[in-house]
Amino acid sequence: MLMRKLTEGEERLLKKFVTNLYGPVYFIHSLPEFIIPPINSKVSRKDTSWRLNILESLTSGDLDINDFLTTSEIPMDVAIKKAKAFHEKWVEKFGHSSIAEQNFMHLCIEDTSRYLSGDIELMNKRPSFIEWSQRYQRPTRDRFIIPPELDDYPDLKEKFIKVWNISFDAYETLVAELTEFLKSTVERNEHESDKAYINRISKIAFEDARYALLLSAKTSFAVALNALDLQDIIRKLQSHGTKEAEILAENIINEAEKIAPSMMRHLSPSKYQLAVNKDMEKIAKGYNFNDDSETSDVELIDYTGKNGEMTFLDILSMHILFSYTGKPIDGIIKTVKALSREEKAYIVESAASKMDQFDHLIEPFRAVRYKFQLKVSEAAWHQLLRHRMINFNAYKPTVENGYTVPPNVEKAGCVDVLKKAIDESEKLYMELSEKLPNVCHYVVTNAHRRIVLMDADLWAFDHFANLRCTPEAQWDIRSISYKMLDLIKEKTPEVSKFLARRKQS
Repeated sequence: MLMRKLTEGEERLLKKFVTNLYGPVYFIHSLPEFIIPPINSKVSRKDTSWRLNILESLTSGDLDINDFLTTSEIPMDVAIKKAKAFHEKWVEKFGHSSIAEQNFMHLCIEDTSRYLSGDIELMNKRPSFIEWSQRYQRPTRDRFIIPPELDDYPDLKEKFIKVWNISFDAYETLVAELTEFLKSTVERNEHESDKAYINRISKIAFEDARYALLLSAKTSFAVALNALDLQDIIRKLQSHGTKEAEILAENIINEAEKIAPSMMRHLSPSKYQLAVNKDMEKIAKGYNFNDDSETSDVELIDYTGKNGEMTFLDILSMHILFSYTGKPIDGIIKTVKALSREEKAYIVESAASKMDQFDHLIEPFRAVRYKFQLKVSEAAWHQLLRHRMINFNAYKPTVENGYTVPPNVEKAGCVDVLKKAIDESEKLYMELSEKLPNVCHYVVTNAHRRIVLMDADLWAFDHFANLRCTPEAQWDIRSISYKMLDLIKEKTPEVSKFLARRKQS
């Protein structure tokens, strides 16, 4: 991300609020909590460091926060020493880990690979992420990660750089071709200026062109988390198997020590964490799987009540009645089984009938679940990861499941441009998978698909569909969302009326 040289005055001011001024990993601290989300929100659509956004807000930006900052000089070395002694007693000696859960932190990571960022979001479900967006910002040729493992393999490193450049050439060609195509197909809005119109269709163009880019492309993200979850992520980074993750873990530890030294404990991965991935991959490779059968992009493979004595409608209405009576469950089950389908459907419909587009379902709707198998592009996968309440199971990025071609790329007659980038990616992937298997995933493109298991309760799916089945959602994830919605409506029609409430708005 863009970070300029600061003046001495800017450095003095900013160093009060970040753990370092120029490095790629740092923590934000000593700012009012309500200020940090607006600063973070700028990053997905603005290619500047969080530090510059903070500085802007401190001086001449749209957030006047100076009135909220303390002017007292606190002897931080004394405070840290006392806090460390306290935590060593209560956290270390007495195992009171809830203290670490209360230590809330704001971590910024700039210029890491898109491959690693996706894996980090799977490492712990509780933190909240906001990421630099390839949908809204145009990457540059120099913004990609060269895996450090390649330093010992100069020939492979040269091929890696060549394939990145081929992918970026394809990206730039697609942006240009798609922009011209969209000029003839996208109508100008009333009173829209030439600049606004070109800016709007250009964003559509580079949103689709990004399917040619490799997962080695750089991204940046901020994460809000507690110290306990940070410890967990650090251990998983150290057992990730890539040098990029190992270096990142070290940088995070160094920066965290500056603001929470007493919390940086138990950071070495366990024997289990170091061994389990390799052990299970070895075991899995010992089996022959019949993968010749054609599978659809979206399959509903299981749902609550599919094969049990009680149906989906039984279980959902049972949980609703339990939540509003508190009676023993055996009696509620007998009552529910005696009800007609219409009566049970009425209970469910009544529990959702007065919702508007911004409401959430009541808690009993968490009791029923759906499990899907999805075959999605890496571009769509990185959007799915935003939904923190949904459970995902996924293997590493691969070229073995085909790829997605954006409809506009096909309509504009540019498939061959995308295909060239994909072909070069796949050639290098195969070579790296033999020589450096931990590195091959960096050359997978955003177009390549991975197979994902998605397990969501009805509450979480309702939230997901309400966001993704809308005209504003990106076409790829919107298409996936509608396919899931159709399958749910087919198997459990009683929930059809309230799902995806915003889709017509």
